[in-house]
Amino acid sequence: MKNVAFISTRPVKTNLVDQTFYEKNNVTFLHHPLTEIVSLNEYAEFDLILQDLSSYHHLIFISTNAVNFFVARMNFHHLTLPNSLIISCIGPSTKKLLQETFDSKVFCPRDSFDSEHLLKSDIFSGINNHKILIIRGKGGRETLRKGLEKKGGLVTYGECYSRNYLRLNLEKIKESIDRFDNIFMLVTSYESAKKLMQHKLTDHLSWLSSVHVIANHIRIKNELSIFASITITDDLSHESIVRIINKN
Repeated sequence: MKNVAFISTRPVKTNLVDQTFYEKNNVTFLHHPLTEIVSLNEYAEFDLILQDLSSYHHLIFISTNAVNFFVARMNFHHLTLPNSLIISCIGPSTKKLLQETFDSKVFCPRDSFDSEHLLKSDIFSGINNHKILIIRGKGGRETLRKGLEKKGGLVTYGECYSRNYLRLNLEKIKESIDRFDNIFMLVTSYESAKKLMQHKLTDHLSWLSSVHVIANHIRIKNELSIFASITITDDLSHESIVRIINKN
């Protein structure tokens, strides 16, 4: 393999673990997050929702962060998940974490991992007047809520974390990748992609044009159209990313 750098823009918590994995595969891991995930200042409203979980029919998780913060608050209050809840999520990583955490069936789109495809699931037919709890961070898209309400669902948000969007130091990144033959960059959030495009990317096209972007949705690819080379993958595991790097 040629001299390869992999830039992760995700708010990774276990950077040392990630770095070790990639270096074992002859890839230099560089962490330049576009977002950071932080706890809320207070959880009074969210904790009240947790105390009333048995009143809901559906429980939907937007991300692995949603699962982690949800579980942390459940453990803090020594609560257990009602068996009556129908659990679903957006993507395979979230599904895997849920299955590892709870002994329950988890529904997830099979192909395209987004709100639009989750809404097509059979579990959301006949949900008129059913209470639905969506676990997520502060803010975000309203597609899922609007779609469920259109079907007659009674939707509540359980918001349990917040995102801070960060600016990248493009000059610093350029300096850190100068010695590499191939550069890959992972972008897995549409909001992060939009924030990235707010940087003055056109001033850095001399080197950005050689960066190969790895994304997990066509919307991200369309937003980052300034990049000439973009690979879309549903599998964001480290092993999958290394396979993509090896192919390119």
